[in-house]
Amino acid sequence: MLDKSYEEYVLGLYGSMLLDIEVNRPSLQADCRRDYKRLLSLMEHRGQPMFLVDLPAFGKHFDMCLSKGHLTTSEIAGFGRFRRSGPIPKLFKGLVRRVFHDNGELRVDLDVYSIQAIRQLCTAVKKLRVECPDSETWEHVHEFFRIDSEILSPSLSWDGDDFDQHASGRLFLSDGLVCQSDARDLFEDSESSAFATPCAGSRLNTIQLVADACLAQIGGFNPSEWRFRHGPGAVSDLRGGAYKYLFPYWPDRLEYTFPLADFAFANYSDWADMLRSGEALPLYSKHEPPSRLLAVPKTFSGPRLIASEPVAHQWCQQSIRDFLMQRVEETVLGVSISFRSQQPNQTFALRASRTQSHSTIDLSSASDRISCWLIERLFRRSPSLLAALHASRTRWIRQDIDKKSPQFHKLKKFSTMGSAVTFPVQSIAFAIISIGCVLHSEGLSVTYDNIRHAGRRVRVFGDDIIVPLHVHEDVVETLHHLGLKVNSAKTFCTGKFRESCGIEAYDGTDVTKVSIISVPSVSKPESVLSSVDTHNNFYSRGWFEVAKFIKRTVETIGRYAFPVKHPDSGAIGWASAWGEYECRLPRRWNPHLQREEVRATLPRGTVAKTPVDSSTMMLQYFTEALHPPLTNEDRLGSTSLRHPLKLRRVWAPAP
Repeated sequence: MLDKSYEEYVLGLYGSMLLDIEVNRPSLQADCRRDYKRLLSLMEHRGQPMFLVDLPAFGKHFDMCLSKGHLTTSEIAGFGRFRRSGPIPKLFKGLVRRVFHDNGELRVDLDVYSIQAIRQLCTAVKKLRVECPDSETWEHVHEFFRIDSEILSPSLSWDGDDFDQHASGRLFLSDGLVCQSDARDLFEDSESSAFATPCAGSRLNTIQLVADACLAQIGGFNPSEWRFRHGPGAVSDLRGGAYKYLFPYWPDRLEYTFPLADFAFANYSDWADMLRSGEALPLYSKHEPPSRLLAVPKTFSGPRLIASEPVAHQWCQQSIRDFLMQRVEETVLGVSISFRSQQPNQTFALRASRTQSHSTIDLSSASDRISCWLIERLFRRSPSLLAALHASRTRWIRQDIDKKSPQFHKLKKFSTMGSAVTFPVQSIAFAIISIGCVLHSEGLSVTYDNIRHAGRRVRVFGDDIIVPLHVHEDVVETLHHLGLKVNSAKTFCTGKFRESCGIEAYDGTDVTKVSIISVPSVSKPESVLSSVDTHNNFYSRGWFEVAKFIKRTVETIGRYAFPVKHPDSGAIGWASAWGEYECRLPRRWNPHLQREEVRATLPRGTVAKTPVDSSTMMLQYFTEALHPPLTNEDRLGSTSLRHPLKLRRVWAPAP
């Protein structure tokens, strides 16, 4: 819930945003002041749902109307009509009328700044870190299990330990899949039922050929050739700070593809010593632990559900991830997928908003809807990779969030959000589907040259997909047929609005909004650092009054002193291109380091290390010694537990 200080901060932000709009569009001064009075009234009568639910809902509605070229009445609380005869709302009326005519038609001479301002006002605090109601969390957990129950069952034995990966060679995407459910039910917007047409078998056959060609180029997977490592996140079978190189479990299913002696020890001598000493008895159990479902704060409307994987599974998944991310760059899929950067997708989306040559597609709960049925067909030409994916896949999940949902559940989906292979596997799958649709639509044969040519017109990053406009319906229809669900609220194929990988664009102009994550608080040092970053984001986009308000709020706390820095500097501090923020911090010349320093606030985190006496220290050395190089502060064979972040004043280099 928003307490009094949160309400004051939110209203202060909106007052500053409207003041910025007044400065940029002086003719809207009266409208902005009326809008602020309306927001005060809505805060009093509607409370937090107005800013955390209703405003974001109108933002989505506005984006869709922008895409379709016509404003319709939203029926959202707080957005009553200005006139009975038209759809223009009272709230933000002045801005909306600079984009749409009073009858709802899109203006030819629309003001792009007004589009940016409306979107910023609607979604500024959508991601504010406030605890969502328990009922919403429970509903998301229930939805997680409902989706999993609808996943198509695979043809191969993904639940068993014996997995005949070579049998995948006789599987096809066109295998009698007569839509597990009506396609229109898979589309969130019933008005989009035009896409719910029967899937063409010839298109699926083309996609199958593309998949076979691409996987043949990716080749077979040999785990001894790729890097194993531990991720930074939590695991389901160890407590925080535990030593991850002592694997508590190593199931038989992992043993078939990732032998314990080869991948859990630095050498065979260590493995043999462990067996002789008897230490292996309590460790390396054959029991297969479940992953653990976690609710991570996202918005007031609900959390994001992820799963922490068992440590041994995560260790092996990282090697598959390393294999896929390196090999794909060397194949024809490399022109469509860039695992390490969202920039290509952003550039594509920005250009597509101007040319209208491409559509942007977003999927709803993509990782939760990818079936083993789909993976065993798309990856059939690499049996060794299929075997590794089967071995490292966690079959069971445990949840302690909702008492009415099952505590233990055998998963039907291929993987959860939290598995190291989810991102590369789904990127490859969606790229293959998109390229196959392009080749089928244009009547091109499946050759490497044609795949590369079509792939240059497709961009995929996770579940963010960009395809040529003429194959949009084919791609959406195929995704539905294969059990995926398109998020209609974030999919754009008409008009000049596009969204992909964090960038939102209209007619070639970046109209991406800035999100406020937290309210600065002494008890939460990370919220202060977040506020500094938010200030800099607003400042870089020309919202100078908002930036001043955030800076003033942080300085009111009285404990922190951040220096003024150039916007392009990577240092921590207040961004200022013209130095309008006077830096009053104490300065000194450090004769030992030959530099000027300021007395400024910087984050300081301490790590408690507990030594571990184990032969697996050698495995840790071979894993981490060069990635990155060890420093004097590092200690092999130790567990690390980070203490809460603290902000302290220290002498730091002058920016």
